[in-house]
Amino acid sequence: MMRYWGMDFIRCVHCKHHPLELIVLESEMQNVDTSNMEFPLCKTYCAYLKKEVKPAEQYPCGECLKTGIKTGVLYCPSCNRWYPVRDGIVYLLADNRRKPENDKRFLQTFRDKLPGVIVEKGLPYNLSE
Repeated sequence: MMRYWGMDFIRCVHCKHHPLELIVLESEMQNVDTSNMEFPLCKTYCAYLKKEVKPAEQYPCGECLKTGIKTGVLYCPSCNRWYPVRDGIVYLLADNRRKPENDKRFLQTFRDKLPGVIVEKGLPYNLSE
């Protein structure tokens, strides 16, 4: 299952931009033992709060780690590429490794929950083509 903390190191495959925007469509709370973890877990970017990590601040890492992301999108505001999260797996693939029919079906399924910039102008595939 994908977790918010992974966004601390994920970069756009195409342009290497960081951080990517995470749009969560479906998530579930899970039982995770956080008792022996050092917080904050993320070192540069907290995707749960959508902000840069600052050493002196407190973060809701325990709550964040218990949130499993089942369905969503990672979006690069720099090059307009988007990457689907299906069944908890991030499909962070280069354009030539993606299947247009799968991406368009995903967009069609979630078009009402996704920003128009992704649905209508996202790369490498969108529903305006």
